[in-house]
Amino acid sequence: MDSLPILPFGDKSPKIDSKAYISPQATIVGNVEISANASVWPGAVIRGDAASVKIGEGTCIQDSVVIHAHSEENPAIIGDLSIIGTASVIHGVYIGDNVNIGEGCVIFDGATLGEGVMLTPGSIVPANVVIPPRSLNSGVPASQVRELTREEAELQAARAKVIMQVFQKLQRWQTSV
Repeated sequence: MDSLPILPFGDKSPKIDSKAYISPQATIVGNVEISANASVWPGAVIRGDAASVKIGEGTCIQDSVVIHAHSEENPAIIGDLSIIGTASVIHGVYIGDNVNIGEGCVIFDGATLGEGVMLTPGSIVPANVVIPPRSLNSGVPASQVRELTREEAELQAARAKVIMQVFQKLQRWQTSV
């Protein structure tokens, strides 16, 4: 769709898989790569101006999420089948596969969230903090509440797959940029 706000920055242009679903109200700038079946919802801003941003397959970037990377040392990398909740702010982090970030979370530069992490709404992850795989974390600053069971971790991936299937059925926001 030519009307989508998908913009180059310098010599870098977004690379969006033809099977990704991008809202016409989202803004994507610069060195950004969005994989197949990922969805980017209205009001989301993904900026790859200072460093690269990569969104994995089937990952859901919900309404009004901001993703940015401040430096090449800390690109923003988000794995497959993860859900980034509404109004969250992500700065230069590594987020593994099957992660569920609640609404309104803030995650700062250099933080790492392992595979299958669940972060409760409103949590803040300080810079350079490492959150271990398959753990429930909450608070300001976020701290581990408990380990997640295998079933809970699998449920997170299942939720992302449901969202992905909804967009596949709707065939909306599809772009071939």
